[in-house]
Amino acid sequence: MSTSEENGVDPRLDRLRQRLDALDEQLLTLAQERLTLARQVGEIKRSQGLPTIDYSRERQVLDRAANLAEEIGLEGGLGEDLMARLIRAAVTAQEGDSLHFAATGAGERAVVLGGAGRMGQWMSRFLEAQGFAVAVLDPAASEEENQRAHESLPTASLVLCSTPPGRTASWYHQWCEAPLQGVVADLASIKTPLLGPIRELQRAGGRVASFHPMFGPATLLLRDADVLVCDTGDSEATAAVEALFEPTTAHLVRLPLADHDRIMADLLSLAHATAIAFALALPESEHPVRSTSFSALEGLAAAVVRESPDVYFEIQANNPHSLAAVERLRAAVEQLISVVRARSPADFEALLEQGARRTNGPARVSP
Repeated sequence: MSTSEENGVDPRLDRLRQRLDALDEQLLTLAQERLTLARQVGEIKRSQGLPTIDYSRERQVLDRAANLAEEIGLEGGLGEDLMARLIRAAVTAQEGDSLHFAATGAGERAVVLGGAGRMGQWMSRFLEAQGFAVAVLDPAASEEENQRAHESLPTASLVLCSTPPGRTASWYHQWCEAPLQGVVADLASIKTPLLGPIRELQRAGGRVASFHPMFGPATLLLRDADVLVCDTGDSEATAAVEALFEPTTAHLVRLPLADHDRIMADLLSLAHATAIAFALALPESEHPVRSTSFSALEGLAAAVVRESPDVYFEIQANNPHSLAAVERLRAAVEQLISVVRARSPADFEALLEQGARRTNGPARVSP
């Protein structure tokens, strides 16, 4: 009697499971082989100055996967989903290779203030991938690491401030007495508290840039991610920050420093306030079922309310344009309440039409 029979398992089931295990191993081996080939493709692209992403080629690969899947009796979506995951892995590997190959910071030193925070850790890894010798200055870092960072500050080629705007402003005021040699840049979500300190440090001779990564620290792939590069009037410092992201697939967006917070009032303040309000409006008890719309909104709200309250409070309270954006949210809710109370189908349709004109999403969403 076999082991499977002794355990009460049908031997046919055991054989099929073994076959599935073998196929899984083959699939993973083939995925690794594909990744190796993709990295070779990336090497050729770099040598010829071609971009990492070829969107037309990607579309061809996805369409072909969907068609092949249907030809062999699978759902086309399954083939496309599988290939999309493989493409994502390939682009991630190619992007990492590009950063290493570019070696933007080879032989250079960088200091990341707030480098023990989640975004600070992301920036530290990002810089290290480009060859920078990175030191972290943070209360949560070791005494030895902080000492090394302090010693590196005066001569580091790059100093990134991944700290709250108020703390960054304090650093800028302090450095006015003895400006650092390297480029200083903040990645704050709010720029208003830094406008004066940036100008003050520049007048003292400091080289100052400012940018805002429009993604979170869990981001692995910069494809389709925006990086706002704010014009501080120092073209060389700004170019140094842009050079960090040029080997990646990130989308660099340039805008005047003074315009940043007005735009963020909608992209961050309004979006976060909507998510927080939705979370607060949820019932205390959980429903046994979920709709696609509810799940999508709940997922967004859950992510927002679990983020750093200090950072998100700054986004709401320290941006002078935030309150106007949140007031628009309140007015919109009151308008919806008014239409529902009036039980007016025509007015409700008008609300949806007005919303459709302001959004870029699909025309219809399932309930």
